[in-house]
Amino acid sequence: MIIIFFTLILLYFLSSISIEDKNTLLISENKLLLFSISGILYLLCIGLSNQGIDLTGLIINNSFSMIIIFIIMYAISYVSNKIFGVNSLGMGDIKLSSFSTLWLGIEMSFLSLCISFLLSAIYSLHGKLTKRFKPLQQYPFAPFLSIGIFCSWIIDKF
Repeated sequence: MIIIFFTLILLYFLSSISIEDKNTLLISENKLLLFSISGILYLLCIGLSNQGIDLTGLIINNSFSMIIIFIIMYAISYVSNKIFGVNSLGMGDIKLSSFSTLWLGIEMSFLSLCISFLLSAIYSLHGKLTKRFKPLQQYPFAPFLSIGIFCSWIIDKF
């Protein structure tokens, strides 16, 4: 029952963030904060409902994983900005992907990033082939991150 409840919460946040990013190319700090707090609440519920899980270790592990994902995503953004002179990943995208590790853990976070980048590449390639995109045109990445996060959640939980 806890998993279904948190699946709905996760789906709500990911949908809301995706719609906002699609419309504005920005993600609200408040939504990201609530997304991360909900992830911590999920960890607390899982840890308290299952005696076999070390709650402190789980929170520390996922927090450390969050830092790793943040550094990786920030590095991708920094390098692409230096090479192409374009901000390819916004801070909202970086924070969304790093906060998702609270929900997913490190392994599923890497899977979600692979799914996200693959879907984004297909979308970008389609846009270039159909001449809808200019070279280095920016588009919202949060919807792809959200799909990757949710697919990884479903793979892990169900």
